[in-house]
Amino acid sequence: MNEPQLTACATAVRMLRALTEAADTYAQCPLGKIAARWVRWLRLERGATASTIRDYEGVIGRVVVMLDTMELTALEQVTIDDLRLVIDALWGDREPRTRAKVTSVIRSFFEWTLDERYIDVSPAARIRRPKAPQKAIPLLPDATRDRMLGAAPTARDVLALTVLHDLGLRRNELRLLQVRDLDLARRVLVVTSGKGGKVRTLPLRGEIILAAEGYLLDNLEGVGRQPLPDDYLLYPAKRMPDGRVEHADPSRPMAPNGVHRWWYRMCVAAGLVEKGETSGLHMHRARHGFAMEMRRAVSLEAASKALGHSDLSTTMRAYGHYQDDELASAFDALERSRRERT
Repeated sequence: MNEPQLTACATAVRMLRALTEAADTYAQCPLGKIAARWVRWLRLERGATASTIRDYEGVIGRVVVMLDTMELTALEQVTIDDLRLVIDALWGDREPRTRAKVTSVIRSFFEWTLDERYIDVSPAARIRRPKAPQKAIPLLPDATRDRMLGAAPTARDVLALTVLHDLGLRRNELRLLQVRDLDLARRVLVVTSGKGGKVRTLPLRGEIILAAEGYLLDNLEGVGRQPLPDDYLLYPAKRMPDGRVEHADPSRPMAPNGVHRWWYRMCVAAGLVEKGETSGLHMHRARHGFAMEMRRAVSLEAASKALGHSDLSTTMRAYGHYQDDELASAFDALERSRRERT
């Protein structure tokens, strides 16, 4: 890169936020037209979810605008050094996990252009994702499950919380649950993933069966009748300042931010956070807790299957490490084994 190009890159970094505020900004660039076709392919042929498309488009849009400021208007002109410069300029100060995701998106785009024969060689093929430091999995405080279930105000809330803690569902999976997904005769729950619309069937055991039976026999809050097959477990409701539900519509799923607020209402009821707090105890920790418990009690493979991970390596990266108490137990077992041999 010569000095004028470096200066142009520095200018592009300062301008990039403003340039990419409009969704169609990148599509106005020469490379943007190809990027827009890739986004369309993600949606129509790969079946990517709306959130995945939004994330991928956000990354590749910034890359395209940056390359345009570097006067790179054809895919054949782009080199691995150009892409490394773009990543460093736009995401160099971000966490390794973020840079790894960005790198994966860029590699995916250029692999697609290679498959579609826009180029003969991918300039992104040799870019390596940074290794993210291993962080301790954030878990909920001890006895959180029992406290939340004990303080849950309705049978619906009891079931939703039990599903989170005992089955490890994602927020969007919980949001999309309908009554028809509960099959108590077969003792299974059908879960539709928000990631690609994949479906998995989870066995129901223990307390969750009693929670489901109680929910099906109870009148829905704000509705005044028992649940119907098409009803969503979590549905939008208009609440009065005193907490009473004025209007509710179980035929529609609760919005994602509504699920977030619902979770913190449950946390407040259990005395885990102060009223008005909406951060610091994210509901995804319940999924982490389930995964760790399943891994300890059964196996990592069972945890991966229950969580709906498409690849065991995903589960391994998140939950494959030993925590301090597990390592201490492992050393205790090793010492017992040595004493038994002597």
